Amino acid sequence: MEKEISILMADLTGYTAMTDVHGGASAARIVNKYMEIVNGACSGTTKVMQRVGDQVVMIADNTVDLIATVNQINALTLEQNHFLSIHAGMHFGSVFIENENLFGSTINVASRIMNIACRGQILCSASFFSKVPATHQPQFRPIGSHRFKNVLDEVDLFELLPLSNASLLHVDPVCHMHIDPAKALSSCVYNRSTYHFCSEHCSQLFHSSPGKFLLGQQ
Repeated sequence: MEKEISILMADLTGYTAMTDVHGGASAARIVNKYMEIVNGACSGTTKVMQRVGDQVVMIADNTVDLIATVNQINALTLEQNHFLSIHAGMHFGSVFIENENLFGSTINVASRIMNIACRGQILCSASFFSKVPATHQPQFRPIGSHRFKNVLDEVDLFELLPLSNASLLHVDPVCHMHIDPAKALSSCVYNRSTYHFCSEHCSQLFHSSPGKFLLGQQ
């Protein structure tokens, strides 16, 4: 069956680093809680279609339901202490659905949009934005066009403005989990910047080689 749908792909930022540092049991705990949040956040016609590791694919009959869903997922993940933030991409187009599997360029574009989103960022294509009702469009801002590999035309992108104040959270530079500074298990000052850690283990790893964990972050 082929139909036009709104599609969301969302991933946990820093999942690989967190798994490397804390191991499979912690990864399972994070993913299980994440899926609990995802399933509970589904709004209206939104449906979880696929999950691979920490990545989920969700569809909805309209953009409003998907916007409400991703805002709820983002807010609920940020409420968790010692957890990972999401980054996500949304697109609208034709998808072929067979045995709960999705096929077509729409899902490929959604995946590419998700992959360029930063921590806590939710991006969408112009195709998705064009289906957003005028009452919801002020929630977005244009961020320019982007050329994706193996996609013929440049894609105009929009960012869904965050509803939560994530700036109050800090990110553990070792395992990438976000942390409420008041609940950090360890903290230190390095090169005039304060870093907070989810555990003594992360703190020790950081002190052993700060440059390795800060490379590309400054």
